[in-house]
Amino acid sequence: MSESTTNTTSSVTSTIGEDYKIVAHVSSSTAGSSSGDFHVYRNLRRKETLRLEEMDKNDRKEQANNEFEERREQQKLEEELKVKKKAELRKKNKQRKTHSEIRKKLKSKLEEEEKKKNNKESKNSDDEKN
Repeated sequence: MSESTTNTTSSVTSTIGEDYKIVAHVSSSTAGSSSGDFHVYRNLRRKETLRLEEMDKNDRKEQANNEFEERREQQKLEEELKVKKKAELRKKNKQRKTHSEIRKKLKSKLEEEEKKKNNKESKNSDDEKN
């Protein structure tokens, strides 16, 4: 055997840019066929597939949760705006009512004072005529 051949089941160091990463139990589906290595490969592939599926499932769940939270927050804001708007309308109506009552009272007082003035003037004019 030459030095260029490597054992596929041993740990191999692969270079990615300047970073080094240790990869354990590297083998392929055809590596060591008819030996026990295929079963190791199959188990590793199954575990990796399950891990990837779990990651995808978690991502979908997290994305759905984020979308739900955004919708929920938006609905809260809309509801707060509605409540605030209705509260302002109630406040305006209450102010209108109290102001109209005040205006009525003032108007009635003014009318009474005018009547009193008119009565005094009429009495004075009557007294002057007599």
